Amino acid sequence: MTQLAYILLVFSFCLLSPIVKAQENLLTLEEAVRIGLENNFAVKITQNDMDIATNNYSRGNAGMLPNADLLITRDYDIQDSELDFANGDGQTVNSARSNSTTISGIVSWTIFDGTRMFVTYDKLKEIQQATNLNAQTTVENLIADIASAYYTVILEQELQTVIQSAVELSDVRRALAKTQYEVGRTSKLEYLAAQVDYNADTSALISQREQLYNAKVDLNTLMAQSPDTPLSVPDQIDANLELQLAELKEAMLSANPQLLQARQEENIAYLTAREFRADRWPQISVNGGYNYATSEAEAGFVLGRRANGFAYGISARWNLFNGFNKTRLIQNAQIAQETQQYFTQDLRLQLESGLEKTYINYANSIQLIELETENESIARERAEIALERYRLGNSNSLELREAQRNAVAAAGRLLDAVYSTKIAEIELMRLSGKLARSNY
Repeated sequence: MTQLAYILLVFSFCLLSPIVKAQENLLTLEEAVRIGLENNFAVKITQNDMDIATNNYSRGNAGMLPNADLLITRDYDIQDSELDFANGDGQTVNSARSNSTTISGIVSWTIFDGTRMFVTYDKLKEIQQATNLNAQTTVENLIADIASAYYTVILEQELQTVIQSAVELSDVRRALAKTQYEVGRTSKLEYLAAQVDYNADTSALISQREQLYNAKVDLNTLMAQSPDTPLSVPDQIDANLELQLAELKEAMLSANPQLLQARQEENIAYLTAREFRADRWPQISVNGGYNYATSEAEAGFVLGRRANGFAYGISARWNLFNGFNKTRLIQNAQIAQETQQYFTQDLRLQLESGLEKTYINYANSIQLIELETENESIARERAEIALERYRLGNSNSLELREAQRNAVAAAGRLLDAVYSTKIAEIELMRLSGKLARSNY
């Protein structure tokens, strides 16, 4: 096989289908997502938030359980004491010492507070669920970012392959121009033009290598790995071409974590208003305790004392007026609830708008794949014919260069169409709330 035939074979194969590479040690998207979810700091932060919300969701935090305290005190006293008794006797003691010990166990339990404790318990549950949904949003956004970065690496890698093929083709042209110049079949100007075009393609290859390296750095950063960690990815992008807008919209309204969280925030605002309303009612508590006390003194009427026993009772507290602050808090809570409803409606509108625009981009990209596949095939065949004609001396360098540029551009557009379809697919899956449950 001649050098020309070999380069033509490589060039056509690069444009027509991905180069077959060794499959060992390839980073799959599933593995990239797993690493990212394990290492990414944003996910770790949201996990901590979830743990806090879970810990807060308890009956004790809602005020439904009793409080128990144990108090132990030991006091010492040194005083000069002078006492006069009614019978005329007296007592004078300098530096009289005394001490006392008190042990108290106290239990207090609020049994009625206008149902505030039950409302607070429900509110803590809503907060926990909202926190979980926020964590789900963080996870899905991270998966979407990793998937986009992953396929960006594949895109830049394949563009590098196309440009590398263009460099090899330019090298063949330069070699042919040099040979023809040396035998006198063409001018030095033709040879220099081939050299300039070869240098231009090599420069483009260097720039593309930088783009590929930066794409790998971005992916490593999302996976919380060192930016220079070596990455090896597959050489093709498989896009789902069968997504339906109606199904995606239905799924978005029922499963999008941002929308679900906004609805949870509505419930939280509603329960906050109920908490403030509960403050209009009295608070009733039952109390009980056990006390043990001893004291000793070197002076005074009582030189020693010991007491122990139980104490219990019930207390009620009802705030009748506090400067209309209760009314103000209730009104503000109602306004906050209405504001959250507006936010939910606006978010739904924004999500629907984003879904519509992304789906149009998705559908158009699919059409572009069909169109650019045909264009790429034609441009590749034209480049092969132009190179053969140039080798035989039946065409000039301008014709070959134009055919080469068209072939490279067509291959790039085809890769961009496939890439755009995949990115739109990822965004559609994210908006519909399906990303974390998909194969990513």
